[in-house]
Amino acid sequence: MERPTILLAVGAETDAHVEALQRAGFEPVLFNPEDPDATSEVDLAVLDCDLAPAAIQSVYEHLHRTKSTPTLLLVGENTELPPSVGGSGDEVALKPIPPEALVYRLQARLIRTGRHLPSESGAWASEESLSSAPIAGEGHVVSVFAPKGGVGKTTIAVNMAVALRQQTRADVLLFDADVGVGNVTAVLDVPVKMGLADLFDSPPEEWTDAVFEQMVSVHAESGVKVLTWGSDPAQSERVSVDLLLAAMKWARNHHSYVIVDNHPGYDDRTMAMLAVAHEIFLVVTPEVGAMRNSSQFLELARELGLGTVIRVIVNRANHGIRLQDMATALGLPISATVVSNGPKAIISSNEGHPVVTKFPREKIANDLHGVARLISQPNGPTPGTELRAARKWWSRLGPRASEA
Repeated sequence: MERPTILLAVGAETDAHVEALQRAGFEPVLFNPEDPDATSEVDLAVLDCDLAPAAIQSVYEHLHRTKSTPTLLLVGENTELPPSVGGSGDEVALKPIPPEALVYRLQARLIRTGRHLPSESGAWASEESLSSAPIAGEGHVVSVFAPKGGVGKTTIAVNMAVALRQQTRADVLLFDADVGVGNVTAVLDVPVKMGLADLFDSPPEEWTDAVFEQMVSVHAESGVKVLTWGSDPAQSERVSVDLLLAAMKWARNHHSYVIVDNHPGYDDRTMAMLAVAHEIFLVVTPEVGAMRNSSQFLELARELGLGTVIRVIVNRANHGIRLQDMATALGLPISATVVSNGPKAIISSNEGHPVVTKFPREKIANDLHGVARLISQPNGPTPGTELRAARKWWSRLGPRASEA
């Protein structure tokens, strides 16, 4: 496979970054101000915005002259971007960025542009992290999302993972990425181990396969594996985008299916988990407020190039707005419905058992299996599984950003 080329305009201290990129299967190219036309041949670019403004502006213009080259802008706390530098297609990272973290960022960006990762990707971390895992990106990732809480998102994610495991007997990982709130381990009774927040003091080179594997708990009844961000809301800021992406890379390498329970809202961490998913299951209830929030999210998702991978899952579908009216308002077909059965769902949650095993003969359990069959038995039109280029999100959120 051809090695993706990465333009580096990051000042004099580049040796460590060059070495890390080469070991990950990239071909780094150092910016030469005497040959700016060479920038037109690269796949991705990394620009330190604290370099000479004229130089940064020049290279940026060359990167976007004939095509829009995906660019990662490195900024400090007091960085002022030169005129005409920065746009909706760019991403921003705070300095200093360790070489390993830079690799993770570029790997994620490569995935979002629809490219395969280099075959060497991931082998650079350490000898201990090497394994006989399948090619990076083989596992199927489904992000379960709702722009606001209270619609049954976690219940859908947990039961979908268990049902998928029952239907396929494949390796299924339930990834609790609802940072600061997540309660997957409460809904699905599993022993609480370490979470990603516990890696806060560890450098990226220590984020190995073995470390992530040690964090996994197993739901004994179903065999579903669970990886969580943590359990203490006070530690939520210890979980970075880079750490989530590293965990996702490991998850995809070692599991057939990865079901992600995401945080409601539009922070960087959630948007990163949506951008690297093969499919996004948007959970919505037939209520005006939930519909309004979902419509706003869909508008944003289409702007970001994610509209083609979204499936609409209607929870509590036997009450409220008609399904046909919901589909018309959202501009998407309804892929699956789940009836409301509050007492059964509450009992299951309180006991730490998924509905699909606690009440297997109830209609709600059958509906939840139907959601899982969208993955295990796709029949009919499905969203494209190619990952679309996801543009930088925060410049487009405006008043839509949710703090929920």
